Amino acid sequence: MISRFLCHLEQQSLSWSALAPAADEVRPAALEAAVNMAITQYRLDGGTRGAINLAFNLVLLGPFGRAHRVKLTPVRPEHQAVMAQLPLTLSSQQHSAISRFLCHLEQQSLNWSALAPAAGELRPAALEAAVNTAITQHGLNGSTRGAINLAFNLVLLGPSGVVRLIPVRPEHQAVMAQLPTTLTRQQHSYISRFLCHLEQQSLNWSALAPAADEVRPAALEAAVNTAITQHGLGGGTRGAINLAFNLVLLGPFGRAHRVKLTPVRFD
Repeated sequence: MISRFLCHLEQQSLSWSALAPAADEVRPAALEAAVNMAITQYRLDGGTRGAINLAFNLVLLGPFGRAHRVKLTPVRPEHQAVMAQLPLTLSSQQHSAISRFLCHLEQQSLNWSALAPAAGELRPAALEAAVNTAITQHGLNGSTRGAINLAFNLVLLGPSGVVRLIPVRPEHQAVMAQLPTTLTRQQHSYISRFLCHLEQQSLNWSALAPAADEVRPAALEAAVNTAITQHGLGGGTRGAINLAFNLVLLGPFGRAHRVKLTPVRFD
C-alpha cells in the first residue's frame, strides 16, 4: 500500500520529502491531505492511511476526522516516559485510557509537560480542560479522567463538577485510616467528602487540624461551615468531625451540630 502511494506521488509530480513529517510531528497537514485525496479521488486502498500511520508513527485522520488504525501507544519520547512511570497498581484499562489520552495530545500537537501539574497541585486547569474536551468532543472514554486522577493523585473535575469521594493525598488517607471504628458509614463518608473538598480547594487537614486540647479550631470551623453552606457538603459533616475528633465546632449561627455531651479535657 505504501509503495502504491509513493507511485501515486510520482504520478502527481510530488515527492515524499516534501510531505514527510518533521521530528515529533504526528499529523503533517500536507501529507494527510495527499493521503486523503489519493484514497477518495484516485481510489487508492482505504488501508493506505493506516499503513502509513503504522509505519511512521503518525495519526493521520480521514476526511471525517477519524484516524484509520490510530496508534494506541504514544510515539513522543516524553509521553513514552510518562507511560513507563505509571503506578503498577493501575489496571490494564486505566493504563490504556492514559495511553489513549497521550495519543490524543499528540494528535492535537500538545505535550503532557505543558499540562502536567506542578508539585502539590491537585487540579491543574489546563489539564482538566484538555481531559474534559477529549472526553466530550473527541470520543475518549469517560473513565480517562478517573484513571489520570488515580495515576497522578489529582482531583480533576468533569463539566458537572463531580468531586472524588475518596481523598488522594497520603496525609488525608492516613486521617481516614485512623478514624474511630465507632463511626457509622455515613459519618465516615461525610469526613471523606470533606477531605476531598479540602483537596479540591488546595488545602490540607494538617493546616486546619486542632492543636492538643483544642476543641474549637477557628480555621477548621470556618472551612467546615464554608464547605456546607457554599459548596454543598452535607449538613452532617460538622457533627461527624466533632464526633471523630472530640471537637465542638459551631455552625454559622453559633450552634454545634451534635456537640459532645461529655467533656474532653482532663485538667
